[in-house]
Amino acid sequence: MAKIISKVGRIFFPIVISILLVVGCLFAINNVAIDKNDSSEILNNQNNESTVADSASTFELSGTNTQMATKWSEAINYAYANKGTNVTVKLLNDWNAPTTGNHEFGTGAAFGNESHSLYIYDGMTVTLDLNGHTINRGLTKETAKVIGRVITVDTNGTLTIRDSSYNSTLAKNTAPENLANLPFGKIKGGANIDTSGDRMGGGIAVKSNATLNFYGGIVTNNYCQGNGGGIFVTGGAKLNFYDGIVCNNFSDDNGASIYTSQATVNIYDGIIANNSSHRTAGLRAFNKSTLTVTGGIIANNTSCIEGNDVWSQSTHAGGISLSSSSILNLNGGTIKNNKNATNGVGGIMVETIDCLINISGNPQVYDNTNAENTKSGIHIAKDYKIRIDGKLEKNEVSAKIAVNLAYDYDIFKPFTVGYSYYGNKNMPPSKYFLSYNEDETFAVKNDEVMLSRATTSIYDYVYLDNNNERHNYKDNDKLHGYNDSSLNMENGKAKYVLGGIAPNTSISEFVNNLEGLGIDKYNMGLFNSKGTLLYDSGSAMGIAPELLNNGKELAVGTGWYIMYNVKPGVTETIYLSVLGDVNGDGRLSASDVSYLRQIASDKTLYENLSLEKKLACTIVNKGEVTTADAEIVKNVIEKIFNINIFF
Repeated sequence: MAKIISKVGRIFFPIVISILLVVGCLFAINNVAIDKNDSSEILNNQNNESTVADSASTFELSGTNTQMATKWSEAINYAYANKGTNVTVKLLNDWNAPTTGNHEFGTGAAFGNESHSLYIYDGMTVTLDLNGHTINRGLTKETAKVIGRVITVDTNGTLTIRDSSYNSTLAKNTAPENLANLPFGKIKGGANIDTSGDRMGGGIAVKSNATLNFYGGIVTNNYCQGNGGGIFVTGGAKLNFYDGIVCNNFSDDNGASIYTSQATVNIYDGIIANNSSHRTAGLRAFNKSTLTVTGGIIANNTSCIEGNDVWSQSTHAGGISLSSSSILNLNGGTIKNNKNATNGVGGIMVETIDCLINISGNPQVYDNTNAENTKSGIHIAKDYKIRIDGKLEKNEVSAKIAVNLAYDYDIFKPFTVGYSYYGNKNMPPSKYFLSYNEDETFAVKNDEVMLSRATTSIYDYVYLDNNNERHNYKDNDKLHGYNDSSLNMENGKAKYVLGGIAPNTSISEFVNNLEGLGIDKYNMGLFNSKGTLLYDSGSAMGIAPELLNNGKELAVGTGWYIMYNVKPGVTETIYLSVLGDVNGDGRLSASDVSYLRQIASDKTLYENLSLEKKLACTIVNKGEVTTADAEIVKNVIEKIFNINIFF
């Protein structure tokens, strides 16, 4: 590297001007619109450090590209010669790179040896005030160059970017599609076709233990064939994003807005929106990175768009993706309206289960979608658990997190760790978590949160175990259509049996209670044990309509069955078992008592019974039918007690 020559004018008047600028910087930085819920102590420390550093020297850039490049070189030379002090660079007009060749801002160490971008490195400390102006390299996807980015922060360098014109309130009240048109300072026109190592990044690259503090301005309309269309952070580097906008950036590979690999990204506030990628569109953390979201908005980013068939996969999210031992600390912020253009996840997903998601505070994660309009929040892979490491409420605002469990997730196991231990004990999890399935809610089991698909029907499915004991689904972590395909095997096939049906139940009463099981009475048929259709889609069939309401004359009985349309072209059969009703007439009578006594004395007779009749016999439920079962039915008939105490 060529030796840097220090050029400093030691004149009293510039020093006075510098001091006045320090005061102005202090006022501007401390008034940046940061979410007051977020780590204010850290932010204030950053502001103080930046303000003290600003007192060293200020360089104002104006004029032609050549003139601005010359002044930038002076600022970088000074920063190199005075490491540890802060150099402030302020734009007085737009800086547009030449539209010929590589669109180089300049040459020499201040512009990197290869990238020809604005270059901060080797322990320098620089503050760049966009001051409402644009730095534009003027490249596009079609004219992209090798390392054609706009700014590089490298080798222990520290760059603070702010914009004196930035208005956080205006930004948050602007539609995502219009963000790039706001009259704020911009970093744009980077287009990088390099996909090797740390040479990626379209707008800004932060690498080799460098730091970027971003307080305002817009990173927009940048492109990268590799990772990090807007901002690329790697090699032990750190990005502190306090406010500003990252929008309308594109990456062929991953992380259209911000990509981090073996580095740290802290999002305190700001907007990340309208970025798109063939893979992850919003934020992607890779290779032992740490991503902390405390505030801000991550919205309207689109992943897996058409264009690159290799990377158009459903395994990348529209909002945030984690991979390879990375960590997401989700303490606040809003992640919504992101989209996966295929059938994947619109919100947040873990690509590899060696990653961690730690949640506290009041993050809002919901209403993200895919091409099938399936809504999502956090997608939880099989056997994965999210860690709750604090109260899910902050400043009287509760977390709102949509949860989507993978199709092969065991829904009867909790998907959290630490829920009750970290301050949420005795709080209903449905206050913080939501599901887009109407029949799903959330419950606490062993102090952790699990999905609950409890039915509202008074009936429940029943099954016999290997010891001939009767069990219901709800008390044994079974769900029809989910994990019951190996129960009640008869002739090598599962037989589904509905129990909990009281004697003398009329047809109308029975079908009206099926809604809680997800069975539509207008889309089903009810057959008696002889296979005669008695009820079809709301109407009596072959019987007087008044019999539908007469449980004494015509009661739903053991051996009856339902046939209903689960979905177009798929019909399911469910058999009925009325406890104690062995003869199948739907009533308890002396005939049932006599039949039970015969079964108790003849094991062969029992073995030849249908499954639903075996279930009707198991009243005492000790694994075999005895005369005690017959005596119970006799006592029920004599109204000594009710059969439902044995359900």
